[in-house]
Amino acid sequence: MLSSVALRNLTAAVMLAGVLVGCGSSGPEAPKPRVPKIAFNDGWQSVFVMNLDGSEVVRIGAGSDPAFAPDGSKIVVGGRAIATMDPDGGNVVELAVDGYGPTFSPDGTRIAFARRGAIHVMNSDGSEPKQLTATPDPTGPGQASSQSPAFSPDGSTIAFTRNGGIWLMEADGSNPRPLLADPHWNSDPTFTPDGTGIVFSSNRGGKDRSEIYHMNVDGTGVRPLTDDWTVHPTFSPDGTKILFTRNPAPEPGAEIWVMNSDGTAAQRISDPRQTAQHPGWGAVAAN
Repeated sequence: MLSSVALRNLTAAVMLAGVLVGCGSSGPEAPKPRVPKIAFNDGWQSVFVMNLDGSEVVRIGAGSDPAFAPDGSKIVVGGRAIATMDPDGGNVVELAVDGYGPTFSPDGTRIAFARRGAIHVMNSDGSEPKQLTATPDPTGPGQASSQSPAFSPDGSTIAFTRNGGIWLMEADGSNPRPLLADPHWNSDPTFTPDGTGIVFSSNRGGKDRSEIYHMNVDGTGVRPLTDDWTVHPTFSPDGTKILFTRNPAPEPGAEIWVMNSDGTAAQRISDPRQTAQHPGWGAVAAN
């Protein structure tokens, strides 16, 4: 048995060790660094992620039109269902039956998407779904089909396409109004990160194909950013780059390219042997 003196000394040593361990603690774990990733689909309902240089291509699940949550923690996809998943394909949650072009609001709390020619919005967990635009009437003039919703950086406005024009409405569906309505076919609107402009696809180049253009948020100042067959523009999180889909005509297929936000320094990212389209750019936590 330990003597009373030895017991007191052992107790003191244990207490001192606890104090030293506590003093050496760094407190809450520091957040992991975030790694940029690109998500895309192949046109056959498969979604992939890859590095910015096109390496480490991994299929993560089924769907189309992938888009990252603002914090990079989730990817939302369309197709048979609007669903969210982790960037590695885990924790798949189906939120709504069918839909296309899903996108998160800037604060990550809502998802807008198109279904049967109408724009819908719901909470990011699938609750409180709401239809914002009318469903087209196939038997009469009805309301033209609405597609490709995109939130403004402050989340107050949604841009979308309707009958070849680009429209705006409030995020609750009120006050729909045309922004760019002309003889051309305009699509794929996305706001610049500072909210002063919109980048979109259009066939206004007169070459029987779509190119990517920039315009001011009031619809003025339309100018080209590309001069070949390109669609699906989307910004990098910091706003300095634009990802897009390029058709390598006259060859078939689709490729992911990136360029500066002013249209310069365009370069291919994806392997030309891989059909890659409709890219989304996010920053995910490192393993």
